[in-house]
Amino acid sequence: MARTLRALAPGLARPTDDWAAAWLEEGERAAYLAMDPRDRDHGCRVARRLLALHPEAEAIGVRAALLHDVGKSARPYRVSERVLVHLWTPAAVAAERFPAAWQAAWRAQREHARIGAERLRYAGVDPRVVDLVARHHDPPGGDRVLAWLVEADQGT
Repeated sequence: MARTLRALAPGLARPTDDWAAAWLEEGERAAYLAMDPRDRDHGCRVARRLLALHPEAEAIGVRAALLHDVGKSARPYRVSERVLVHLWTPAAVAAERFPAAWQAAWRAQREHARIGAERLRYAGVDPRVVDLVARHHDPPGGDRVLAWLVEADQGT
């Protein structure tokens, strides 16, 4: 609910960019700063929650938490779309019945992990961070760092 409020009132988003920059490497910082402030705020919240739950977390997990939604920046931040896809994302077949703009919003939601990973890979980001961003909506299996990222993201 708080995330939805920040979407509706962007002034409520307060990303801690200096804190994030201290964790991120050069190419990662540029990708992070290209994100909408609301997505940066969410990334900071996820990273801080990850550290609160798992103080022993490695920097690679914190960096992935900060960047996990970078793929959403491929599309302009439109509040109505973000709220809609947060509340309901239909299966691809059902989405085909809706206007093209809504289809694009749902596609962006479904594909943002892959898009973000591609952008980070192209920027030369550490392959482990790229992998975590690509899989942050997947079942973690035996990957402890991914499990912590998923847990932190779901709790924000």
